[in-house]
Amino acid sequence: MNPETKLLGLLILMGIFAGLSPWLAWRKIQALEKKHGSKILVRGITGEQAAKIILLRGGVSQVNVDETWVIFSNQYSAHEPAIKLSSEVYYGKRLFDIARAARLAGHALQHRDRLYGKLSAWESLIIFWGNTWPLFILLSLLGKSRFLSAVVVFAVITTFLMVMHFLKYSQIRDAAARGEIVLTEAKLLEGHPAEEIDAAFKAACLDYLALPYTRTWWRWMFFR
Repeated sequence: MNPETKLLGLLILMGIFAGLSPWLAWRKIQALEKKHGSKILVRGITGEQAAKIILLRGGVSQVNVDETWVIFSNQYSAHEPAIKLSSEVYYGKRLFDIARAARLAGHALQHRDRLYGKLSAWESLIIFWGNTWPLFILLSLLGKSRFLSAVVVFAVITTFLMVMHFLKYSQIRDAAARGEIVLTEAKLLEGHPAEEIDAAFKAACLDYLALPYTRTWWRWMFFR
């Protein structure tokens, strides 16, 4: 096998792994949900209340906490500014719902400290890519004469985007940690073992990695 063929094979394998990574993150979330997702927060607050408590204690009074349609939900919108929660998280009293709301409130604290950057713009881009890559593959199949070249280009683009996506994960973990610290200081996580709390905040972070899979038209049409 010549070096060029090996390189093409490596690029395609990298593209396949990168393309599967959001699905793998979603599978991990499902496993965490199955094990700990039914736990109700002992302190009995909702996701909306948790987010507002974090904002209040963090001195961020100008950020709204809104209930939003599912496709545009569970995100921090820096330009409004507002925290957008799905009905499930907004009214939810599960530990996992509280952790998801807390992570988003943590982004508001990052924004307060000028550490937020352009994460919301990146999330929009990566969701757009997740929704459009099946069309790219379809067009590649129609152009059979250049199929291999199209596959390699697709693999390179996918790998690049996923690497960039993972590089921003430290910012996601920081936001979750900020939210968790505030809730811990307010004694709102008391009554839960560390394992349950860690699982909830890990799932909240993995939501970000899974975006190119969970926020797509093809997932909602075929894999609901």
